[in-house]
Amino acid sequence: MKEGVLQTGFFTSNRGNGAGNDDLYQFELLPLPPAPPQPATPPVTAAPRMRLDVIVLEKIYADPANPNSKVLGRKPIPAASLEIRDGKAPKTVAVNEEGSYSLPLAEATDYQFLASKENYLNNASRFTTKGIGLTSGPEEQVFELEIVLDKIFLNKEITLENIYYDYDKWDIRDDAKPTLDALAENLRLNPAIRIQMASHTDCRGNDNYNLELSQKRAQSAVDYLIAAGIDPARLQARGFGETQPAVTCVCARCTEDQHQANRRTTFAIIE
Repeated sequence: MKEGVLQTGFFTSNRGNGAGNDDLYQFELLPLPPAPPQPATPPVTAAPRMRLDVIVLEKIYADPANPNSKVLGRKPIPAASLEIRDGKAPKTVAVNEEGSYSLPLAEATDYQFLASKENYLNNASRFTTKGIGLTSGPEEQVFELEIVLDKIFLNKEITLENIYYDYDKWDIRDDAKPTLDALAENLRLNPAIRIQMASHTDCRGNDNYNLELSQKRAQSAVDYLIAAGIDPARLQARGFGETQPAVTCVCARCTEDQHQANRRTTFAIIE
């Protein structure tokens, strides 16, 4: 039997157009040819069931040139950069004209974001899908995360809230530490800036004494930031005593609120 032939045989037939009355025929049974290759079916990927809309914003001040003026609201920052980290290689994207970027979310994943734009201070935020259960229906779960960037006001003093000192002392109180911790984190996120920490007193007391006291208080704030890991070369301490009041009033007639406004600790970005 020839190679590749499954079966051979003979049969007779008296069909028309044959060579005679009864003709003898030979046949061979061959294997069927292989089926043509089928195109590869791409794997079915489920559509993301969770989405995060990250929105980058800035504050709207009553006086656009004064960072200590009343905040009236917030508005988007178009084309800000957004660095995204989720345990894989980080990627950087640009938000749209509405200050927004939509990110499909994976389950049980931690996300870190760093938003930045020229002439603004960087700011960071986090989001996690750990502990978030998917809904039973086909609807997509949408979450929102806002990141606010502070505009850089070069050489403009910004008052730090909740920085108070006991009478005649310059030690950093416990209730001031959260504010200074937040400032330290801001400095870590913006390693290129240098700041001046300043302290001011109210008008009561001797001028020279107030000047010395305010210098000690400013230095205490700088020392706290250094202890938090900030490079001393990025920090400058300066006490102004009562020479630069935030509220001008006749000292004997100043209200306690006016004295308190003048007794302040500030920082200014100097480069």
